[in-house]
Amino acid sequence: MKTNKSLLITRPNHDLATTYLFYWSKFVLGEAKKRQIQIFDLKGKKANRKELTSYIKKHKSKLVVFNGHGAEDSITGYNNRVIMKTSKDAKLLSQKIVYARSCDAAKKLGPTSIKKKAIAFIGYKRKFLFGYSPSKISQPLRDGIAKLFLEPSNLVPISLIKGNTVEKSFQKSQKAMWKNFHYMFSSKALQVEREAAPYLWMNRKYQTLLGSKSAKF
Repeated sequence: MKTNKSLLITRPNHDLATTYLFYWSKFVLGEAKKRQIQIFDLKGKKANRKELTSYIKKHKSKLVVFNGHGAEDSITGYNNRVIMKTSKDAKLLSQKIVYARSCDAAKKLGPTSIKKKAIAFIGYKRKFLFGYSPSKISQPLRDGIAKLFLEPSNLVPISLIKGNTVEKSFQKSQKAMWKNFHYMFSSKALQVEREAAPYLWMNRKYQTLLGSKSAKF
């Protein structure tokens, strides 16, 4: 059944970290396609300030997902150029549910976007971190270490797309991180997985939900 919902997502791919997020976001896009949700995919060089502003104003997507490096008051796109800044752009997120897979953005950009009437904002108050296997950097989707981090982080937008509330989507991600953290300290885990466990703990600790908990996409 077709819906009038749409998803706006940024996917720069100019370095190792953003390339991993670029590919792992395919699971989010796949879920949206399955549910016939319209997708506006600002990938690669299209993840820039001009394109983002234009798409937000023109298409009014209720769900906005950012992938990219960030700071307390900003999120970047391709080549680390700022595409969303607290002082200038937070008002663009009005009436939207936002997921920012970016370092630090939930500290200032998140609260300001809520003040500017964003429905909800899920992000990270500190660095968003993930481990990876050097032997898999040419095949990010086959990287079992990265999977322990990026699969739980995908659950936020995937759960929203499936119709869960903001709070439920946040909780699903939290529970998946907790489960993976316990595995990483088990006897089944590889040494490199155990060494990466503290980074997953930090993601879980500083993943933050702001705004309406009961809202749905």
